[in-house]
Amino acid sequence: MFGRSHPVQEWQTMSEEENLEMERLLNVINKPTIKSFKTDYGDILDCIDIYKQHAFDHPLLKDHKVQMRPKNIPKSMMEGESPRLLPEHIKCPPGSVLIKRTTKEDLIMANKLEALGLNYPSTSHLHQAPAKSGHAFATLHYYRHNFGARTIMNVWRPKTLSDQASLASLWISSGPLNNLNVIQAGWGVEPQLFSSNYTRLYARWTVDNYKATGCFNYLCPGFVQVHRQISLGLVLNQISVYNGKQIDIDIAILRDGEWWLKLFNQFIGYWPQKLFFYMYGGANNVIWGGQVISPTNKPSPSMGSGHFPKHGLQNKSAYFRQTQIWDNVHLIYPRSDRLQLVSSLPACYEAVVTHGVAPNSIDLYYGGPGQCKI
Repeated sequence: MFGRSHPVQEWQTMSEEENLEMERLLNVINKPTIKSFKTDYGDILDCIDIYKQHAFDHPLLKDHKVQMRPKNIPKSMMEGESPRLLPEHIKCPPGSVLIKRTTKEDLIMANKLEALGLNYPSTSHLHQAPAKSGHAFATLHYYRHNFGARTIMNVWRPKTLSDQASLASLWISSGPLNNLNVIQAGWGVEPQLFSSNYTRLYARWTVDNYKATGCFNYLCPGFVQVHRQISLGLVLNQISVYNGKQIDIDIAILRDGEWWLKLFNQFIGYWPQKLFFYMYGGANNVIWGGQVISPTNKPSPSMGSGHFPKHGLQNKSAYFRQTQIWDNVHLIYPRSDRLQLVSSLPACYEAVVTHGVAPNSIDLYYGGPGQCKI
């Protein structure tokens, strides 16, 4: 049976039973459309009635009333213009939201990542031999109570094979490791079976440390989409150039009643508070950084720009700048003595911190060429 607990075979060799299960899942996830658009990358973007989206198939959200915007976050955080990620004509009618249509390939990719073991980058994992995990990370950790965080990260397109992934993420988490509640968002280059690798906007969540709950983007009920022009899973078509122009995204996960996802000055949607066991009164951890996933018998993929920070920072290394903590009222810079720098495999991937341009700010530079057995 097709499921997250078993590695998924290549599309061409999948059994009839697996194909039928995938079709069933797609019929559940993809809701009736009001309008649809096709992008230059072959994606189908659907306009879905806001109250008929897949989020409300979750049993805890049956009677949930949609919040269209945060109630207490300052309006100043929503002012100004943000870069256009899609052509101007791609916009859903009022009362509907823009959601990337899920495909068989999306399901295969997600199951491959689950099978490879895309885990939370906790420092408690460091006692495990990286060669047995197939997972490596270079991250900056903040272990204090918080209500979310924000960062500016540059966007890259690391090279990956069809059974590998390379991602850059902001994590918010709380709870015991075995039942960790996690929300993460950022960009990633994930396994592709039939097309070139693209860098995509993504989000993921869990309430049991990825054992049985949560998912990427819209693959399971939970994340409530409210935006009419930005969808999770979108291709980020502008990429940083090594020793050239850097392309940034400004991303945040902030608690204001619900756990909101913010991109530039736009609130895309939220994870309802009632989904989580250990994040009702905020969270205990924030992590910024990169991670890679690869079978243990293959050289690992590159992370970030594919270059070590020690070989140059300016316009050369992947980074997280203006890393800030949301204290439920303001965005503040974390104290340096409350931060912990972690690289699970420093011979392959580095993480270094520097003082940023703003007073008291700290920037994380991370990444590496990979080509290691992890």
